[in-house]
Amino acid sequence: MFLKTKMWCSAIRNRIKHYNLKRKYPDYKDDEYNCEELKFIWGIKSSDDLTSNEANLYTMNDLDIVFDRERNEYLLGIETIYSFAEGNKGEIKYLECLLDKFTEFVKEKGHISAADNPSLCCIENTDPWRAGTISELYIRFKIFVNGYKSVVSEIS
Repeated sequence: MFLKTKMWCSAIRNRIKHYNLKRKYPDYKDDEYNCEELKFIWGIKSSDDLTSNEANLYTMNDLDIVFDRERNEYLLGIETIYSFAEGNKGEIKYLECLLDKFTEFVKEKGHISAADNPSLCCIENTDPWRAGTISELYIRFKIFVNGYKSVVSEIS
């Protein structure tokens, strides 16, 4: 009896929580693309992910974009746990592949165009993995990838 009551109370609390989230964020849904104030936008699912699901908040992703509704900003997540037999060259290939896919995404969805000119404000003293727009996030990631390649080539 105690277990049934506890499960019932938990279900009621979840319904209330989701009702409040829906009121606060009209686009909120109780699914794998939403977790409280976070909303999954896009991602590249890792080959290590064993699920048959599309990329979402709960899959292993090599690169993903999540929107923080509370802070009104986009977050970029990058999987960096891999080690490559080629060392830095393998890392650069990996980053270039992610950048290519990110480039396809922003062009396909119209998040960036020739009119988007990067400015120093895109790289000022802010967290490079957070931005107000997907375009800014893309520019920051591109600067990171190209900067990483440049530093590695100077050291090698």
